Amino acid sequence: MSKKEAKKQPKQQEESKSKINFEELIMNNLSGFKMVQDNSGYHFTILNLNQKNVDVLTQTFGNYKYIESIDLSGNNITEIVQLSQLPFLIKLNVEGNNIKELKSLANEEAFKSLKYLNAASNKLVELGPIKVPLIQLNLNDNKIEKMDTFDGNPKLRQFFLKRNKIAALTQFQNLPELKELKLSENKIKAIQGIELLTSIQILQLRKNLIEGFDETFPVLENIVHFDIRENKIDKFDEISKLQTLPNLKRLLYKGNPFESKSPNYLLDTINQMVRLEKINNIFVTKQLKEKAFSFAKDKYDREVEQKRLQEEEERAKEAALAAQQEQ
Repeated sequence: MSKKEAKKQPKQQEESKSKINFEELIMNNLSGFKMVQDNSGYHFTILNLNQKNVDVLTQTFGNYKYIESIDLSGNNITEIVQLSQLPFLIKLNVEGNNIKELKSLANEEAFKSLKYLNAASNKLVELGPIKVPLIQLNLNDNKIEKMDTFDGNPKLRQFFLKRNKIAALTQFQNLPELKELKLSENKIKAIQGIELLTSIQILQLRKNLIEGFDETFPVLENIVHFDIRENKIDKFDEISKLQTLPNLKRLLYKGNPFESKSPNYLLDTINQMVRLEKINNIFVTKQLKEKAFSFAKDKYDREVEQKRLQEEEERAKEAALAAQQEQ
């Protein structure tokens, strides 16, 4: 290769990286023509660049400051900082890219209007600080294992982290508005720290490594849906601890080892948690409640009768022993 050719090569590489005409690409994929938030006029507010072979974002995006929703899913981008100064951006979808970190979310001056972020199916291994006022954050299907520097978020309501490598709940602190947390298919063994989720309504922990709960399950007054299917819970007594959840409506626990050891677990659950409306895929009907009540009554009657017979047997033994002593 000549020196002249060598000098040309970097320039050619740069041109190949930016071979996409972003101005044309953006203009051809805009929609949502409407009056914008600051009432300055009518502008396009939606940009759909799904599967457009985009591998790098340029400053061209900054020219479209009135965009409210961007779909960049199914591309090859590695960062989103180039979009951080769009003042009206509310919804951003970057699912299925090659993003390894979200450092721009730690900047309080970035993404000032962003409420919904979907960064599922990327290459994230660590979750750091999030200062952006998000309402919903989807990080499903990544490889997140570390959350040491994540310190909560005051606005976050929905947090999706299915199919990652998270091992504990202790980092889920300072989330006062969090109502929905999905952590299915992680590596969670215990649920210490759950008491800090005071606003939680929906909690999914399916396909983890949970064997049981603390002696007293935290009183979470707002939780209505709890999914602990396909864990390692071996005793029904662990399920009984959930009676501390006063407003629980839907309980999913199918696929745990206790099922084969406690054949009447469904009826026992209904009697212990009378507010339940659905257990697994079974609706708790009036007829099922009556069956459960009848089962509990029969069980109680049998226990009373058994206790009576035991007491009679003990009295008979005592009488026989007394008779022998008198002789």
